[in-house]
Amino acid sequence: MPTYNMFGWQKPCYLLQDGYADTFQELLDSTDWDKYGFESGNPKCQNCMVHSGYEASAVVDTFSSLKGLLATGWASIRLYKDPVAAEMLNEPVQAVHSHNPALVQIAATAKESLEKTSA
Repeated sequence: MPTYNMFGWQKPCYLLQDGYADTFQELLDSTDWDKYGFESGNPKCQNCMVHSGYEASAVVDTFSSLKGLLATGWASIRLYKDPVAAEMLNEPVQAVHSHNPALVQIAATAKESLEKTSA
């Protein structure tokens, strides 16, 4: 769901800082939706797992106790101790639909999807 704040409608990924649109219609029309997501080919999206369920768990763990806050701070400044895990971050990833033909891609533009859900 797009975010609206004092700057306007934020482009899809707040991490990429692609800016804002003044109106919701401008957001729909001016955003290149194909450049976001795992299968877009955008290298910034390839290993992103921000909205996969882990983000909320990390926030709860970090701010639910002083121990969680300190552990998160410490983990942010040290290197991986496990060389295998560190190497896995550099491995190329496969697009989901290219190697799993059982998955079905339903084609619809973002505008069509929003019109159907708001009707």
